Amino acid sequence: MDVLALLRSFYAKLDIKPVVPESRDDVKAEAEKEGYFFSVVVMDGGDAKVSFKGNEFVFTPVTSSPDDFTAYKKELCRKLYSVFKEDTGSELPWGMMNGVRPTKPAFIAALAGRGKSESDEYYRSEYLVTDEKADMSWDIARSELNVLSGCEHAESRCTGDKRGYAGGYSVYIGIPFCPSRCLYCSFTAYPLAAFKDGGDAYVDALIAEMKACAGIFHGNAPDSVYMGGGTPTALNAQQLDRIISVAEDVYFTNPAMEFTVEAGRADSITEDKLKVLKKHGISRISVNPQTFNQKTLDLIGRKATAAETVEAFKLARSLGFDNINMDIILGLPGEGIDEVKHTCEVIEELKPDSLTVHSLALKRASFLGEWIEKNGHSAFTNTDEIQALARNCAASIGLEPYYLYRQKDMSGGFENIGYALPGKECLYNVVMMEEVQSILGFGAGTISKKVVPAASNTGTPEKDMDLGELIRLGDALHMDISRCENFKEVGDYINRLPELIERKKELFG
Repeated sequence: MDVLALLRSFYAKLDIKPVVPESRDDVKAEAEKEGYFFSVVVMDGGDAKVSFKGNEFVFTPVTSSPDDFTAYKKELCRKLYSVFKEDTGSELPWGMMNGVRPTKPAFIAALAGRGKSESDEYYRSEYLVTDEKADMSWDIARSELNVLSGCEHAESRCTGDKRGYAGGYSVYIGIPFCPSRCLYCSFTAYPLAAFKDGGDAYVDALIAEMKACAGIFHGNAPDSVYMGGGTPTALNAQQLDRIISVAEDVYFTNPAMEFTVEAGRADSITEDKLKVLKKHGISRISVNPQTFNQKTLDLIGRKATAAETVEAFKLARSLGFDNINMDIILGLPGEGIDEVKHTCEVIEELKPDSLTVHSLALKRASFLGEWIEKNGHSAFTNTDEIQALARNCAASIGLEPYYLYRQKDMSGGFENIGYALPGKECLYNVVMMEEVQSILGFGAGTISKKVVPAASNTGTPEKDMDLGELIRLGDALHMDISRCENFKEVGDYINRLPELIERKKELFG
């Protein structure tokens, strides 16, 4: 975690803006000006002069030097963490961890056969993570390994590699359209109404891309397929049928494999679309309310009413879908204990098979950034008590946590966590989040990843290796990861498709 991220985490409701002078002399001059909330100047010899809310102190490194920038920054942040904790009277649930994958250390530890106590100690000592989050990380890691244990491929059987998931791959199909854009959204998504052909040109390009890349994995079927967005069901039934039919023909999918479609917003869900998904044996769908409070839905731009979301869920159930996920967001503007409690009560009545609980991420690329500038941060509430409401809601209908991730600028410093009934977990979520399997990404804004065992790391991790070193090396995973991205703009994606296809073939060649 860098200093600015640490400041913004502790003082989330302040508008903290960085000032980066061009030279060291400029740093000193800027730091000496009155009125700065915080400043730090690294002096000759390695000491740092810190000014914070009008008070000054000198930080003297004990185990690092400015020449080792990474170690120096971490040591400085540890000191600042204690200062900010004392000033605010609070601590960050995830301490100094600010990456997307906070469960990665626990996952590596569990994969390497290390115990929970060693994992917990690493979280506490290295990142100042709370006991609750260290425990949660270990539980999630064990759940992820259990989900992954169902993957087995001929390649892994031949090599004796027990990690069958590493021998397979998954497919992501991106649909960058929505009925309208939500206040908080920063994803690649466009109102479908803006495209005169109703998205047909995009569907044509998407199908062409899938067909052109058919030979990358030599006809082997993927472990999972995930169609996300955007909102895939923003497309019409015929378009959905075309895409899924090609995915089946090219990638040998069948009802026995995991195939998720984010139906998402109730204003895009119709009986004819659900029947198309059912015809193709889609095993998992999402019907995402985000909240069941109508006032909030109106504010964030969700066109479907709370009642319509309930009806969409019941319609999917009546058509035989037995693995339905719901997403909710904690920390939405104007929502407190009572509002979240109401949302949880509706979820408990509906009993989805999985529940993904998001903490609001205050993304500058979303319309929410403009809303914050106008209304301030005081409208956002996300507390331990609110988190507990969602956690208890999931437990009350038998859902258990199985994957977790974080984003930058999350309200309350919390996380996004997926809960599911045993056996209803989403494999794609796990392989994507832990980066343990190659992913073919099709469509605008998608990312393809090539994940392979590193040739130099084929043995069992040394049992006497320090866990911190093991985690830094990633030795327990034995993975090399490379990526290529598709263009985000729909026009660029369509017009430059041959270039993207060649890029993907080079990646996996």
